[in-house]
Amino acid sequence: MGHSNFGKRKDWRITLLFIAALLLPVFLHIDVSSAADISFSSRTYLLFYQRDIPGSATRNFAPLYEYLSADARNLGGAPVSFHFYGWGRQDLRDESGSDRTSGELGSAYLQYLHPTGNGEMRLGRFFLTEGAAMETIDGVFLKARSQIGLGMSLFGGVPAEATITATKTGDSIFGGRIFYARPGFAEVGVSYLREKGNFRGEDRKEIGGDLWLRPVGMIELIGRATYNEATNAMAFQRYMARLMPLKGVDLSAGYEEYKYKDYFQTALHPAFLFPSLDNTDRVRIAFAVLDWELVKNVTVTLGGKNIRHDSADIGDANRFELGVRYSFNDNRDAAGLSAAWVAADQDENSYQEYRAFASYSPAKWRFSLDALTQQYKVAVSGITDAYQVVGSVGYRLLETLQLSGDLIYTRSPRFKEDYAGLIRASLSYGTGAGGKK
Repeated sequence: MGHSNFGKRKDWRITLLFIAALLLPVFLHIDVSSAADISFSSRTYLLFYQRDIPGSATRNFAPLYEYLSADARNLGGAPVSFHFYGWGRQDLRDESGSDRTSGELGSAYLQYLHPTGNGEMRLGRFFLTEGAAMETIDGVFLKARSQIGLGMSLFGGVPAEATITATKTGDSIFGGRIFYARPGFAEVGVSYLREKGNFRGEDRKEIGGDLWLRPVGMIELIGRATYNEATNAMAFQRYMARLMPLKGVDLSAGYEEYKYKDYFQTALHPAFLFPSLDNTDRVRIAFAVLDWELVKNVTVTLGGKNIRHDSADIGDANRFELGVRYSFNDNRDAAGLSAAWVAADQDENSYQEYRAFASYSPAKWRFSLDALTQQYKVAVSGITDAYQVVGSVGYRLLETLQLSGDLIYTRSPRFKEDYAGLIRASLSYGTGAGGKK
């Protein structure tokens, strides 16, 4: 896990200016009306809330967030595209972070896709998911697949993951994957990743395996495992089987396991570091979920999960949940109820959870309400029940512009009472070849 210089700049506007500078040469050399499909999106959020914590002064927060993204496809009529994404924050009241401003360039890269789908190339800053790798890097990615399904991918560059603590980060990262893919039937791969740096005295070295298999139409098998070569132990493994025996019936069951010191060899947040977390603890999770569409647009969900920790301080737990969901208005809206019960070998980890939600979208309006409560078996910080209610209203002013707002009420062991509001403006615009909107 690397770091981003942009995440540490004091003025997030520098990030946005950098994005614009990257886009400008592209736009100046493209005839938009005939040579490219261009889309642009802006999301602006103003969040305001107050914190009144015993023993400290009341603080008022009003962070303003801006998220920008744009895509330019079919550049010059070729299968070449340019993509970027970035965000910035400006505090209008008290500091909500370590500084009054922050921001990050999430991605800015050129991409080439082979016309038959057998090749891909990326150059710049991008998020990569390839076998063991789930990284943001400044570098290059190459991928090719033969006619018989065998393929290979390679990547290399500098880690660009933004850190949120002073955790040491890597200097370079590289790796690749060998795979076999047959569309609609199977894909299996073996991958390797190495990030050079001082992560507890070692480079980060991971070997990964992944599997997706559909032997028949009603059965799907999925698996992913990562071996940490630096610590000589399995870092993570997850296996799942999905059955679809009848129309409207979807059953999934699986198993997941990881050990903190191997999975979080390097961490970006102190919550994953000793002594906040027992690094020797191993977590094992078995789960099953059934989605059943009883009648059209009415779906019932049943779920169960068994969570086991090697650490006796955390203990084990079982979670069971039941929910019903009704979709309407051409699936644009939904309403539902759900309940969950958590039984743990430590009373402070046992609770009941109930949720109700609904949305309604008449014409240009959209309304939604979401309410959640948790009832604890024993008091946590003097609180035996927690609540959160979120109400939202939105209106589409133009085809490309929508305004909306949220009101949020929270009562929890952390906050006795918390009120917050959110205002957002969303702008989306696109043009296609020939000037088509």
